[in-house]
Amino acid sequence: MQNGLGLLGTDENNREQENFTINMTCQFCWQLATSDYVCTNSTNCMTVSCPRQRYNATCTVRDHIHCLGNRVFPKMLYCNWTGGYKWSTALALSITLGGFGADRFYLGQWREGLGKLFSFGGLGIWTLIDVLLIGVGYVGPADGSLYI
Repeated sequence: MQNGLGLLGTDENNREQENFTINMTCQFCWQLATSDYVCTNSTNCMTVSCPRQRYNATCTVRDHIHCLGNRVFPKMLYCNWTGGYKWSTALALSITLGGFGADRFYLGQWREGLGKLFSFGGLGIWTLIDVLLIGVGYVGPADGSLYI
């Protein structure tokens, strides 16, 4: 729901200013998009753990964002976690043994690994594309974890 508010403001010398309008989405601060607030990082998250581990964070709304309710609020966030996969290992496997699907097997993507194995890396094309995708970090571990 969009609201247009007509406000009368004053400057630093308490002189009346012109009316102005602020358009804002009417929602509570805790309902904002994650880009509209900053949260504290966890100090007790385990790096290698189950992906469901969560922690209590204190979040603060950015100064230029308008919202209803408390501008500082608690929120449960997921920990960043890794399954132990290294980006450098995945890239090295993709360059050297990518035609046999070793990179995809290493990342836990066994279906794609079988496809690359039996098609000889898509006759080399799939291998080149995978080197690029792993190199820029687009392809990651199948369990959704982060690289070490």
